[in-house]
Amino acid sequence: MDSLNNFRIRTPDGREIPLFSVAEVELVSGVQQIQRQDGERVVRVYADVTRELMSDINDDIVDNFLPVLQERYPEMGLGHSGQALAEAEFLEELRSLYMVALFIMYALIAVAFRSYFLPLLIMTAIPFAFMGAVFGHLAFGVSMALFSFFGIGAAAGVVVNDNLVLVDYIEKLRKKGIESTTAVIDAAVARFRPILLTTVTTFVGLMPIMADRSTDAKFLQPAVLSLAFGVLFALLVTLFLVPSLYSIGEDMREKSIVLGQFIKRQFAAIFAPRQKV
Repeated sequence: MDSLNNFRIRTPDGREIPLFSVAEVELVSGVQQIQRQDGERVVRVYADVTRELMSDINDDIVDNFLPVLQERYPEMGLGHSGQALAEAEFLEELRSLYMVALFIMYALIAVAFRSYFLPLLIMTAIPFAFMGAVFGHLAFGVSMALFSFFGIGAAAGVVVNDNLVLVDYIEKLRKKGIESTTAVIDAAVARFRPILLTTVTTFVGLMPIMADRSTDAKFLQPAVLSLAFGVLFALLVTLFLVPSLYSIGEDMREKSIVLGQFIKRQFAAIFAPRQKV
């Protein structure tokens, strides 16, 4: 500022006059660097947060802070960058890959059983595994993270395997000529022990990690909670809902066969050639 006291500027008529005689100078902080993204000026906000609380912080900012800020500055645009952008892109890719995995799973089961209905029946436990994962996170107060979706995928594989074992045994009994209701009951009784032990041993084996409070355990807890509670919730689906849906499907199939035969006889009677008297 002192150096500006002796600073002179040249006027159009050639004279040199002091700067302070024609201008008011104020010392303020200026912009040292202008950052741009996609051609637009951006301002990045940085913060050091605990990794397991990042999802809660992002949700709170989006729900409470950003609407107020955008109402105050309507011309302002909002976007994600850095780790938040990478996480959003990862979740989008993961969603697409899960859809591909489910389609391949359906196709393989459909080819093995030569049925379009049985794969859907076997895969009914997958949404309940997701519900169990959400409940597990709520029970332990852990936010859903990227590793939670890995655990949900693992739980889906386990519950599909349990349903596959049960339905396969039902189909074997049906091929022996056993009535559908009897086959369902016998298969549920025969496969109760292995399905229950698979679920219990998986849940108990993951309990030490769920109960651990160390930093390394917290890093793995989202995946562990999703797997443990997803398998536990789907147990009841495998033992009760799947046999019930199988019986309902068999009843509907038998009724459709009877209805089809009735319609066929009616059409045959209508279009049959009439005898001349």
